[in-house]
Amino acid sequence: MITAWNPRGRTASDDANVHAQRLLLDEVRHRGLTWWPAEGGDACGTHREESVAVVGLSDTAARDLGRRFRQDAVFAWTPGAWRVLACDTAAVAVSGWTSSTQSALA
Repeated sequence: MITAWNPRGRTASDDANVHAQRLLLDEVRHRGLTWWPAEGGDACGTHREESVAVVGLSDTAARDLGRRFRQDAVFAWTPGAWRVLACDTAAVAVSGWTSSTQSALA
């Protein structure tokens, strides 16, 4: 999962975020990648960022794309783990995940 919102972790204007996200979508389409719209945010539901879930990228390619859009990290989701991949280093934070039929906000 990759976003172009709030580069380098600094809050950008809505216009700047929309423009950057449009450029990310253009890049993903240009590369012919399979993707779906996605949204990331905080656990409280008070912050959200438009994102794209891209299928089939290697960790290196995902980091490169994140770096191109000045992101600190991208998310990699596999059947066994949820990983946060730093874009400027080889750092990885790994955790598990589960699915639920209950809303996270319930």
